[in-house]
Amino acid sequence: MPEDEIDQNQPETSAEADAETEELEAVEMLGREETRQAIYALLFVSDRPLSAPRIAEALGGIDSEVIVNLLEELQAEIESMPLPYTLKSIAGGYQLVTKPEHAPYVRRLFQIKKSKRLSRAILETLAIIAYRQPVTRADVESIRGVSVSYAFDALQEKRLIKVSGIAELPGRPKLYRTTDEFLIHFGLTSLKELPSIEELREMG
Repeated sequence: MPEDEIDQNQPETSAEADAETEELEAVEMLGREETRQAIYALLFVSDRPLSAPRIAEALGGIDSEVIVNLLEELQAEIESMPLPYTLKSIAGGYQLVTKPEHAPYVRRLFQIKKSKRLSRAILETLAIIAYRQPVTRADVESIRGVSVSYAFDALQEKRLIKVSGIAELPGRPKLYRTTDEFLIHFGLTSLKELPSIEELREMG
């Protein structure tokens, strides 16, 4: 590696860490209702699920348990109101999401084409990985009976699967498993909520 390149995997030095900390904008400590409103604002602008610790950090180091309690209050409040969205627990975090009945209009707004959906072959490959993970590519091919190279490439490109290790087998093939992006894509809190293969096809 050229000497002028920086190794992104090297740990930060104390000075670098201090510099990053100094760059954070200072925030004032808020009262309970102000904190609730601030949490709402963070959820509103984020396009990814936010964990309680991440929200606590953004609000200046508030106790994460306090954040969890306020999130639960906010969740109940939103559910009690006639709003077009809800607050869901997804992939270890919280995110504001539109209600399913509004999906057709949202799709039209962003002109989502059917071609962008996951094909049946890719979904079947993803389902095998999801339910049998960690799994090798050869294992998936033996189940499907066809090559899954294209499906694996597509799933990795969409960040739905990742390499999670090496199998103790001849040739030391790579092991694959689903990612947090997989949970977010299908609106799941954890793998325990995995739907049936038929439901995966409908959600894809």
